[in-house]
Amino acid sequence: MYRLSGVLVIIIRNKRRKRTAISIRITLFFSLVSMGLATVVILSVIVISSTNQSYTTEKKKELYRQANTIAISLVTTGYFNEMRDKSYLATIQASVAGRGLVLNKHGIILFDSNHLDVGKSYATIQVVDGLQGNSSYYFMEEANLAMVTVPILDADFNSVLGVVVVSDSFDDIDESISQLMNLTLLVAVFLIVMVSLVSYYISNNFNKPFKELIEHINRFSGGHVSETIEVKGNKEIEEIAISFNDMIKELEATESNRKQFVANVSHELKTPLSSVKVLAESLLHRPDVPIDIYQEFLSDINQEVDRETKIINDLLKLVTLDKKENPLIVTKVVINELIENVMKRLKPLADIKNVQMYLESYKKIIVEVDETKIELVITNLIENAIKYNKFDGVINITLDTEYKDVVISVRDTGDGIAEESIELIFKRFYRVDKTRSRATGGTGLGLSIVKRSVHMHKGTVECISEVGEWTEFIIKLPLKQGKRVGENGNKDNEKK
Repeated sequence: MYRLSGVLVIIIRNKRRKRTAISIRITLFFSLVSMGLATVVILSVIVISSTNQSYTTEKKKELYRQANTIAISLVTTGYFNEMRDKSYLATIQASVAGRGLVLNKHGIILFDSNHLDVGKSYATIQVVDGLQGNSSYYFMEEANLAMVTVPILDADFNSVLGVVVVSDSFDDIDESISQLMNLTLLVAVFLIVMVSLVSYYISNNFNKPFKELIEHINRFSGGHVSETIEVKGNKEIEEIAISFNDMIKELEATESNRKQFVANVSHELKTPLSSVKVLAESLLHRPDVPIDIYQEFLSDINQEVDRETKIINDLLKLVTLDKKENPLIVTKVVINELIENVMKRLKPLADIKNVQMYLESYKKIIVEVDETKIELVITNLIENAIKYNKFDGVINITLDTEYKDVVISVRDTGDGIAEESIELIFKRFYRVDKTRSRATGGTGLGLSIVKRSVHMHKGTVECISEVGEWTEFIIKLPLKQGKRVGENGNKDNEKK
């Protein structure tokens, strides 16, 4: 468990080294405040702009209404008739908020609500345009003044009798907009304060589960390795806690497997050495032992040394297979020929127990594999089938293709494997029958080597068995490995 805690200590140290980064709570807080501030500013600008536009539009409509009302009233009341009824002129000053002018068709001012320019010529572009029968709107920014020019048409709408000019200041609109801006500023400040408070509350609550998670990690790195994390929050936070707990369980399982593996290695390596020591001491304490006893004991010592060597060799193979930098050296291999060569090499071992080996293959199959590793896989499977077979037994090896895979099956007529042991046989140093395995010279590592080698080829290995009848191992390997790390090395080898 010391190594397990060490992994978490490294995680915490890396976390502490990066504390110069801004915390997620501060980041979230300022993000929410910035979003709220931007929203308030944008809404304020929109409200003020739309209000200003609305006031301007209404002002323009009002000026047009006043000018048109004056123009129509002047005609209907007979101001431009021979009678020259001027009684309506007295009402113009009261009907306009700003200044009202009445001009004849020559551009001479007949009436001025401000009584300033009566009798003067007023020949502006807008007046000239109005005398041609066109209405116009003009805004003078310097004076903050808007002016509307409307033609006065006779009763038949055939001729222009004159022009009405109505103008008014925009100071009242500016004052209203200024008041609105002040009010909006107060509302904006209030909203920003509220957004800040809400953002602080949200960011604090959002960050709380992370703090609890960090506290649990710190406790774990402090030695409380048996504790699990119970962090409540939103779905993502709970998923992080569940994933972390799963990681802890996986680390604990890995650590347990490591300890078990070390214990098994120590035991397996110690057993032959103990036997050698016992045999050697027996010879040392009995100097008058006959020569045939010496030879027998030395033969036993030699067997134990061979067994020790085999265990060490298998361990080295596993270590090599476990290395990440160990690439597959992929070549195109005729798998039929590879299996036949292994069978020929193991035939002397099969003949000892009079075991018959048969290969069923219906076509030549070429696969992209690491020949050395796959040869080791097939050798281990056939060698096990021989060792654990019955005398006068049979081994059937079948070879076929299935979609994009090659399928290799090795079936023996041995005593079989119990169902509860099938899932364990690929573990290192696991033996179904330890006494019998040692008698046959097994190390308990062969099937681990098989599984690792097959997985490196992206393949699968499966075991099915019937106790007292047979055992069958089925391997599936892709016919093509595609681009792999070792492919360049393969090409280099081909060039050589």
